[in-house]
Amino acid sequence: MKSLDIKESIDVNVNASRAWEIIGPNFLNIADWGRGILKSWKNESAPQKFENAPAGGRYCELVGFGKFDERIIHFDSGNYEITWSAAGVKLPKFVSGLQNNLKVAVVDEHKCTVTSNITANLSGMPGLLLGSLLKKNFTKQIHGFLQDWKIYAETGEVSESKKREIAKFAAQEKK
Repeated sequence: MKSLDIKESIDVNVNASRAWEIIGPNFLNIADWGRGILKSWKNESAPQKFENAPAGGRYCELVGFGKFDERIIHFDSGNYEITWSAAGVKLPKFVSGLQNNLKVAVVDEHKCTVTSNITANLSGMPGLLLGSLLKKNFTKQIHGFLQDWKIYAETGEVSESKKREIAKFAAQEKK
């Protein structure tokens, strides 16, 4: 079995508490600022296992991938860490155990580093053959996600990419 392990970090010019607020306590609102996510809402059936966690999980409607069920499997507000598992009907069958671990690390009182680490298991011949392509796609997604997080944390506004996505989705909804 092959595994996928992609880690990327970005410096953000706000205090760690502000960056954490966006992804930790406001876990349910990722669609407000994160590209590729059309809607996000609380999964009422996911048990809340961690003190101070905003929920046990959420659903996200992803561009091109449909509905995903994301469950919080680690939540540590004191250390600004959250990990969630993700499963979706349109996720290729050779991908299992998909998780995203996010951490916010203090640099100083006005700067932090945010890190995303996506891991998954890839099985069979498709996992072996398509692993590199999948890694390339996930790396691109993580990069955009971190950029969106940085912009939102620093300005309170969504990125230009997210603005275009919102406009496109709104136009499709009118049809």
